Amino acid sequence: MKTVLLTGASSFTGLWMADALAGEGWHVVAPLRRAAGEYEGVRAERVKTLAEVAEVVFEAPVASAAFRDLIATNRPELFAHHAADIPGYRDPDYDVEAGVARNMAGMPEAIAAFAAAGGAALLATGTYFESGEGGGEEAASPYGLSKALTNAAQRDLAQAAGLAFGKFVIPAPFGPWEEGRLVWSLFQAWTEGAAAEIRTPEYVRDHLPAPYLALAYAFAAARLTEDGGDQVFRPSGYVERIGDFAARVAREVRARTDMACEIAEHVQTEFPEPRRRANSDPLLDDEEEQPFWDIYVDYYDQVRASGLLKAVAA
Repeated sequence: MKTVLLTGASSFTGLWMADALAGEGWHVVAPLRRAAGEYEGVRAERVKTLAEVAEVVFEAPVASAAFRDLIATNRPELFAHHAADIPGYRDPDYDVEAGVARNMAGMPEAIAAFAAAGGAALLATGTYFESGEGGGEEAASPYGLSKALTNAAQRDLAQAAGLAFGKFVIPAPFGPWEEGRLVWSLFQAWTEGAAAEIRTPEYVRDHLPAPYLALAYAFAAARLTEDGGDQVFRPSGYVERIGDFAARVAREVRARTDMACEIAEHVQTEFPEPRRRANSDPLLDDEEEQPFWDIYVDYYDQVRASGLLKAVAA
């Protein structure tokens, strides 16, 4: 059985990735930064579920000796680095230099330890807001620039250590286990019987269901470790206006609940971000998507019942 060291596995997308990797026969080792008792709300539930598909190790951030010990003990074939500096990523004043420093903390030592332990490949997570991704030459935000610089540094370190390098570009994922995202805000309004307000309806974004994202990630892990080289993976979903995506979600939820699911689009006149950002490799099949919507709506039924939906949407 091949082993993958997956960082960021307590995140919404990380949990889906861990599950998909385990489903493809990988032994998933999931180092987490915090102690077990420090996870709360939806994230605590994710950690509990993660333990069903992965070997969870608490208090092992990338820059720690504990992380390097995991590498030496498990000798993973793949270092799947999904963790990233997230707080304030939407802030136009996001500190690029500080973000890169936090993202790269401990990475030179971790990559060197991984290579010394016989590792084969580093799979880094990118974003379609990076320079050269999502159909744009320039970074779409300061956070996007920080990710571009981080991934360039990781590529150089990996290649210097004789490792294959892959970048997995994340679009706009959605699905069960998320919190505080666009659809979270839709359900908050609909649960109160109010119309959900869409303030940036004209942005065209690439909305990909998390299970499809995770299957693409497992595919990327296999391809990278089997073929080596320098590879980029750009999975794509519904490429449409945010207003149209919200309407799509409303139709699917309305068909499964008694909520009115009304939407109030604001007129968008300011565009501080690029109007369009999308990946290039479509994954969706209309006939296979209905089971996803069933579990997605069921997830929000559970979140509403638990009272967690009151948390502020990001």
